[in-house]
Amino acid sequence: MNEFRVIAAGCREVFDLDGPGVLLQNHAQDWSGSLFSLRGNGVIPGSNQVFTVRQTHGRAFRPDNRLIVHSQDAGWRSLYAAIMEEAPFQATESAICHPSLIYHLSRPTEVSRKIEGARRERALIGPRCLTLTPGGATTQWQHAGRPEILQVYLRQSIYAAAVSEMYGCDAAAAEIVPRFAVLDPLLEQLCLSIASALRDGTVKDGLYTDTLAQMLAVHLAREYSSRSRPARVPSLQGMSGWKMRRLVGFIEDNLDGDLSLDAMAAEVSISPLYLPRVFKAAFGQPPHQYVLRRRIDHAMELLRNTDSPIVDVALASGFSSQSHLSNWFQHLLGVSPAAYRRKKLH
Repeated sequence: MNEFRVIAAGCREVFDLDGPGVLLQNHAQDWSGSLFSLRGNGVIPGSNQVFTVRQTHGRAFRPDNRLIVHSQDAGWRSLYAAIMEEAPFQATESAICHPSLIYHLSRPTEVSRKIEGARRERALIGPRCLTLTPGGATTQWQHAGRPEILQVYLRQSIYAAAVSEMYGCDAAAAEIVPRFAVLDPLLEQLCLSIASALRDGTVKDGLYTDTLAQMLAVHLAREYSSRSRPARVPSLQGMSGWKMRRLVGFIEDNLDGDLSLDAMAAEVSISPLYLPRVFKAAFGQPPHQYVLRRRIDHAMELLRNTDSPIVDVALASGFSSQSHLSNWFQHLLGVSPAAYRRKKLH
């Protein structure tokens, strides 16, 4: 067998040049991988192979998780992405070459991460916050929530090509630096574009998703690599962890009741004038938007899993009437509660 070996930032990929160009070895696992083409004496990173879940840590297919949609079904090549509701989780994930990030969509969850050789990090991570993990990292994870997340893996060859173009070096000289529970407006927009393409279900244009992957690679190399200029990374702040947990619990326990700003502020002994600012810093959105989204999520769960009349679902979720619930369903989801229930039952 003629072999072609690629070594980048601790990632060893072996390709059979006599065969279809699939990855034969990656950390002793038999995963399909990226295709490289030869042009002259150079190596040009290609993306003719679908980026499959087998090249990731496999969270999307964990039995307890609820996979909503993932990119393998759409044939994406330069990145793998999945939207899922993740069940309580405790595991050690080994190095797999490709860097990954998690963008939290809903349900704040206290998450613990311990990268081998680094200190343990812990935070209550809410919507809009991001966590970035290098591909070469062996990482311990733990959480007890059920967050809805977007998980993205960037093909290492795409990142390596961006580093070569920007810095004239290989990826080992511009390693990705881990980040935990950060806010990044530009990275968030890329994540939202990826999530929108996944949810739409019609984006099979390789050029579009490859472009997103290229933009992601450039941003990571510029802002989150060992070559990046020093910069302050905004993170969760302004409210202690125990107050955040207590407030989340209070909201969950009172979705069907009074969740005024005064009531929430009194629960954690914070001034109502100060609460909106610290709440947004911690959860990525104002209190009223967070409560509305949780009430909609609760109503969706009741519609899926019970036969309760829609008016009872509305009242149990904190809406004043069936029409109040219907108006917000139409506004946020584009369907009525009855249509949503019918769709989920078939």
